[in-house]
This record gives sequence, C-alpha cells and structure tokens, in this order.
Amino acid sequence: MRETIQLIGKTIGIISGSAACLAWMVAMWSPTPALHLSGFGFAVALMMAMLAGIAVLAAFHGHGVTLIVLFFASFFPIGLFLMGEANWVGVIGTLNLGYLFSGLIAWRLPVVNTQNEQT
Repeated sequence: MRETIQLIGKTIGIISGSAACLAWMVAMWSPTPALHLSGFGFAVALMMAMLAGIAVLAAFHGHGVTLIVLFFASFFPIGLFLMGEANWVGVIGTLNLGYLFSGLIAWRLPVVNTQNEQT
C-alpha cells in the first residue's frame, strides 16, 4: 500500500511538472501568445519552465521537501495570479498544486531501505 501511494505521488509530480513546463513553453514560444511576454516577463517565464523541469526530477527521485519549496517558489508569485486568468494559462497555477501534493506524499512517506547491510 505504501509503495502504491508513493507511486501515485511521483506520478502526480511528474505529470504536473511536465505539463507546467510544456504550458510555459507554449506561453513563451507560440505565435499568438496568451501572455504578452517581453524582457523581464520572458525571463521569469523561462525560469518558471526550468523550475517545472526541476520539479519533474524531484518528483522522480522522491524529494518531498524540494517539491514543497518549488511549489512556494512558483505558486505564490505567479501561479496564484494565473489561476484567475480566463484562458488556458490559468491551468498553470492548478498544475503547481500538483507539486504540493506530490511533495507532501514524498515527505510524509519516505522510501524505507529494506536491504540489510552486509558486513
């Protein structure tokens, strides 16, 4: 049961991080962008895409605290604001919540090493 819950947490983190990274890439590089990014806004969007990629790696390896930190770093400055948007960009904030769920699962249910040490 524990392994199943851990797998669900990893899956939530990987899917939400991948989808958020893809959404940021589409927001940055689409011909008709939903967000008008220029200068500093483009740099922030690129940083958010990189944080989403790091969230995928953290979820894959089960680093719960890292996922929780990434949630706070990406949700409160921008994700919360984007949740209020009417178009598809509002999904990015919802996807950031996946970091929190995955991080809490990984943090509360750490992987237990069941191998005995050989002397």
